Amino acid sequence: MKLVVYFLILIFSLSSFSQSNCDCAKNIRVLDQTLQDLPVYRNTEDLTAYNEALSLAESYDYTGTNMAYQCFQQMSNILVTLNDRHNMIYSELGFDVEGTDTLYHRFPRYQGDLDSLRAKLKNMPLEDVQGIYSRNGFSIGLIASEDHLTVVNLSGGKEVWQEGEIIGRFLKYDNARYLAAIGKFHDKTLVNLPVEVKNGHIPKLQLSKSTAGKDHSRVKASETYLHSRNDDVTYLRIGSFSGYNPVLKNAENFYQSLEEKAVTKNLILDLRDNGGGGNRNSDILYKYLRKNYRNANLYVLINGTTVSNAEQFALRLQKFQNLKLLGSTTSGTIAYELGNSYDFPCHNFKGFFTFKDHKKYLEYETSGVHPDIKLDNSEDWIKQTEEYIAKSN
Repeated sequence: MKLVVYFLILIFSLSSFSQSNCDCAKNIRVLDQTLQDLPVYRNTEDLTAYNEALSLAESYDYTGTNMAYQCFQQMSNILVTLNDRHNMIYSELGFDVEGTDTLYHRFPRYQGDLDSLRAKLKNMPLEDVQGIYSRNGFSIGLIASEDHLTVVNLSGGKEVWQEGEIIGRFLKYDNARYLAAIGKFHDKTLVNLPVEVKNGHIPKLQLSKSTAGKDHSRVKASETYLHSRNDDVTYLRIGSFSGYNPVLKNAENFYQSLEEKAVTKNLILDLRDNGGGGNRNSDILYKYLRKNYRNANLYVLINGTTVSNAEQFALRLQKFQNLKLLGSTTSGTIAYELGNSYDFPCHNFKGFFTFKDHKKYLEYETSGVHPDIKLDNSEDWIKQTEEYIAKSN
């Protein structure tokens, strides 16, 4: 038995050693081959930025103790050049809070005085993306370069992060929008995700500047599906269009329950923070609305974390005669469908990539769906919508 355990430990050690000494060039080659097969690659007329990022990644000098981090950043630099925000690269391993070291325990450190950095960032105006952003005692600093923001841990997360560690980077692809290439706050797992930095808030990461005030663009309700009524105004909260159980089953039950509710002349449909899903879910709601609210006044709330199928759904509703989109611009993660996962040869990286495009939504990819009426983030959005309804009727 002891011999078996010994060999298992040896195999794991050799695997970890080979991963830690892996050549990132292998990952870059696989990434390039993979991306060339994606619909977004075929839809991209000018590949200059892509080829430049690929060349830099191929010639990059991967040295030191954080080569996995370096490799991840270079792969992310390539990924962000293509206009498809669904695609992502991530690591399978994170930081074990019980004390076991992993490859992704090794992040670079900020080369400078942290107290001076804090003092500089603290005085940044609200409208500047640079500054200190916090949540529940965890604070990061954003430092701007020409095409990205460096994310530095300033305090908190002590079980996992050390002060001064560079959590990652935000790679800019549109106004106030970035592809985050970071370690997750709770376990350092490397991950890509689109984020927006606006008005002193990073909604996707629930981080804010101390001077920003409360962000009312987010949903207060914890329920994924919610119905309420106030006189001639019905409120529907739809937090997900997932096509998989248990969410799908909950959605079906909720939509069925709506058939027993009175139909009003005004409907607020809240799609804020809806992470998308598929038509298997959203088609049921669309049929219900077409049957019951086709001639009603429909007010749809959208924000920067209204994503994918929820964005498509907002556009589908434009067929309704009396429709207004209220809030802020959606995520712009709309024109492609996820479906294929890939294993990279080095550093335990995986990829999750799109396999299908919806050409009618290509113009909204990255830029998002814009509201007809912008709402003020400093005031409750439901209240603002109800006031707008009162003035309109």
